[in-house]
Amino acid sequence: MPKRPEPDWSIPVGVEAPKLHLYNSLTRKKELFVPQGQVVTWYSCGPTVYDDSHMGHARSYVSFDILRRVMQDYFGYPVHYVMNITDIDDKIIKRARTKYLIKQYNDSQVPMEQVYHDIAAAMEQHNAIIATTTDPDKRKMFIDEVQKVKAAADAVKAASVLQNSAEASIKQEQLLCSAASVLGEWLDRQKGKDVSDNSIFAELPRHYEEEFIKDMKALNVLPADVVTRVSEYVPQIVEYVKKIIDNGYAYESNGSVYFDVGKFDAEPNHYYAKLVPEAYGNQEALEEGEGALSANAAQEKRSPNDFALWKASKPGEPAWPSPWGPGRPGWHIECSAMASEIFGESLDIHTGGVDLKFPHHDNELAQAEAHYNNDHWVRYFLHTGHLHIDGCKMSKSLKNFITIKKALEANSAAHLRIAFLLHAWKDTLDYSSNTMEGARQFYKMLSEFKLNIQDLIRRTGYTSTTWSSEEVTLQSAFDNCRIDVHKALCDSIDTKTTLDRTRDLITEANKYMNNNVKVNSQLLLNISDYIGKLMNMFGVPLGDSSTCEGQGSEKLIAVAEVVGNIREQLRQWSRDKEMNVQELQKQLLGLCDGIRDDMLPPLGVRLEDREGGAPSIKLVDAAALMQEIQTKKDQEESRRQEKTKKKAEQMAKEPRETPKDPKDMYRTPEYSQWDASGIPTHDKDGKEITKSQSKKLSKLMEAQRKKFEKWQAQHQS
Repeated sequence: MPKRPEPDWSIPVGVEAPKLHLYNSLTRKKELFVPQGQVVTWYSCGPTVYDDSHMGHARSYVSFDILRRVMQDYFGYPVHYVMNITDIDDKIIKRARTKYLIKQYNDSQVPMEQVYHDIAAAMEQHNAIIATTTDPDKRKMFIDEVQKVKAAADAVKAASVLQNSAEASIKQEQLLCSAASVLGEWLDRQKGKDVSDNSIFAELPRHYEEEFIKDMKALNVLPADVVTRVSEYVPQIVEYVKKIIDNGYAYESNGSVYFDVGKFDAEPNHYYAKLVPEAYGNQEALEEGEGALSANAAQEKRSPNDFALWKASKPGEPAWPSPWGPGRPGWHIECSAMASEIFGESLDIHTGGVDLKFPHHDNELAQAEAHYNNDHWVRYFLHTGHLHIDGCKMSKSLKNFITIKKALEANSAAHLRIAFLLHAWKDTLDYSSNTMEGARQFYKMLSEFKLNIQDLIRRTGYTSTTWSSEEVTLQSAFDNCRIDVHKALCDSIDTKTTLDRTRDLITEANKYMNNNVKVNSQLLLNISDYIGKLMNMFGVPLGDSSTCEGQGSEKLIAVAEVVGNIREQLRQWSRDKEMNVQELQKQLLGLCDGIRDDMLPPLGVRLEDREGGAPSIKLVDAAALMQEIQTKKDQEESRRQEKTKKKAEQMAKEPRETPKDPKDMYRTPEYSQWDASGIPTHDKDGKEITKSQSKKLSKLMEAQRKKFEKWQAQHQS
């Protein structure tokens, strides 16, 4: 079959095409997007790799992947996409150092008596930390850690009392595992300053960077064109800082370098905190941005608003050479320097999560503009909204912290992506069971529509001759959908409205198919192709709706094996001369059900019986189909168990008296003789029973027989 041309995105002739506008955080409004050159330059703040990536990361990187795909594939912009990896950071240093010390401690095989003593000291130190912690979430997390260690210690003592050495040994291992965080903090205070080898601090971020890349691949996020790691750009960062000092906007203090916010803000062509002016002077946010290992920075800075460009390394921290002594880059400077290294003095788009606006992105802007002495380092700043879990901010202390890996155990990547598509990228998204159920239902609607069109083409072929008022109405709905989708995508890439209009179009197409025996399959195929291409652009591939052939040689061989096995079974039955017609019919019907319910589903083939016609054959995701079948079986089993329960409850309410066996019901003194079935032939005086009496007794026995058999069936099931 000749391949049909790809459906284009063009809207009907005569309709004025809107142009792409993006919501710009710098101006807090939607602005016409005008790139500076022929290629869109785009820098995205990447992750700080010290732990598994979580759903907050998914919120940002999947959303930006959608925006990137739309700009490239729909609007046709060539995009040069750069993302950084933060592999030098206070959190990384602390985590890597602690992990290294814990490993050393475990490898040294410290006697258990000493372990108990050290854990007790660690818990005492941890309790002191709790007493000075004001953040309620952190306080709760610390308390939970202490309680977990205490429970593990109690379990060891209990096992030791029982003199079960094997169990005690297992409990001791569990205690060391549970106490890792508390004991690690204690070891870090004792020996952290002695850890100085840079390679020790490189292993942890490299591991979590690899895990992050795997997570992004699992979410179908396109890889960046360029990935920049801080550890690989330290010399460039040093030069960048020197230029800022030379321009008069930074100063050295005790081996560190700080950005002079007051000096920068006093210049007529500069102002600080462009993104969030109302946060200017927010010391809590500024201190958090400086990092947990920068406790002494306040004494070194000229103003509390100043922030570190370069940090003098203390004992227990990695260090690189610089004109100001051994040190490491500050958090904010890395993005300014690395983005500038790739794109120069100005870039089109800079993206990141909303929580990075202040101070991180505001500091980035100030540094770059101080370096280049300009006021346009970024043209469009795009920020994704927060991600909440069941209405609450994600937090480990609240037990609602969800990693991407965990989320993918419960949802497919397509379902997660649709959940994001159904919400505006800059708004808060609530990740909940309701959100995901809505995404699953939307995906099912898309898939079923594509499968129905495939099945229609398979059964009827391509037809384009039918064109009446029904086709005119559907074509009009199709045209209006394309117009509305274009408007929505131009409106700061409004994917929610886009999917709403797609749903409306599918509804109209389904009505058309249900209300007409003869349909224009080409029109339906055009709609299916358009929707399929739209979803593929969003990163939710539905497969090639232009064909309903198999999905490669492996599936073809698997289907052929099923056919071969069925054929062999039929041949065996045909040779069985002892099988009667009724038995053969029963076996054939069982085989038909087995083909539909057992043989084809693992291959991703759904067979649906249709009254008076050939069955519908649909190629679907095998895992999803098997899950659907299992869910149906579970529901049927649940109904069966409920029925059995109700039956048992009903029987419990009924009298427990056992009905009399019909063959013994007349074995009483009222009669003296009986026939072989137990029907009396003579009364107690030896007088013969009349025919009418015998007939009446037989009817009563038959009724008793039915009652007795029913009772037996109930009590034997």
